Amino acid sequence: MKFGNVIVTGGSGFLGSHLVDVLVLISESVTVIDTKKPRKLNKNKQASYKIVDIASPEVHTIFKKIKPEVVFHLAAHIHDRESQREPIMNAENNIIGSINIFEADREYGKAKIVFASSSIVYGNQEDLPANELAIPKPVTPYAISQLTCERYLHFYNSVHKIPAVVLRMANVYGPRQDASAESGAIGIFAARLLKGQQVYINNDGNTTRDYVYVDDAVQALIKAADSSYVGILNVGGGVEFSTNDIFKIVREEVGAQADSDHRELVEDVVKRVSLDISNIKKELDWEPKTSITEGVAKTVAWYREFV
Repeated sequence: MKFGNVIVTGGSGFLGSHLVDVLVLISESVTVIDTKKPRKLNKNKQASYKIVDIASPEVHTIFKKIKPEVVFHLAAHIHDRESQREPIMNAENNIIGSINIFEADREYGKAKIVFASSSIVYGNQEDLPANELAIPKPVTPYAISQLTCERYLHFYNSVHKIPAVVLRMANVYGPRQDASAESGAIGIFAARLLKGQQVYINNDGNTTRDYVYVDDAVQALIKAADSSYVGILNVGGGVEFSTNDIFKIVREEVGAQADSDHRELVEDVVKRVSLDISNIKKELDWEPKTSITEGVAKTVAWYREFV
């Protein structure tokens, strides 16, 4: 496959930087739009970086100049608990910023949009694993913002004929994930265990999530862009793990003997996340290649070297 000019919003971040590393090899040009400069380990010298808020009018100038063939929209405020404390900030970043991206695309070329949404939009489902026909039940501002962006993309596809794929991502993990953030259990556990620090698990640790290794997530994004498919697809590992399970897997890979300490924080409002990934296997011929043990091993190896 070969792409023309590509725009990646959020390309300075964890998932975005991995995507950029692959895109520069298969695209005419890659332009990153992000509010933050990439950290040294996240920066790719073959990409162009525009340090711009996605809600800024300057976005339209960038689209007019680049005339992208594909837009990968990853930029978002992704911290679920923080969104509950600051819902206005979350909405301004995620909803208003996304509409600005969609409008710029409508105005300058109607490039295909691949939107990295989140499996958290499903909320608490009775029937698991959840497939794409399950009615979303978002229960936090972050989840609501992601679902709202999905709805706006449906509007732009239906009315303005912009081809769009929504990928509802499981918890993406791997090298470069920010271990100082409030989310990203695998990275946080790995960094703290390697430093000999206490690991804290929120509440009883029985909350479950579906996990997908970052390289597999990148391939899903690229396959979505390269296909004629339009619609919503789940991207995950197809297996749910509790936080306690994840701690034990990471601890074994690190070779530590430490125990976790449980503490009562904000309630885990979504108790279980498990994704049915049969549709993406059929539509895009994609499935995860990396098991949780393999992915954790690669992640821990990176943290040993760089953290």
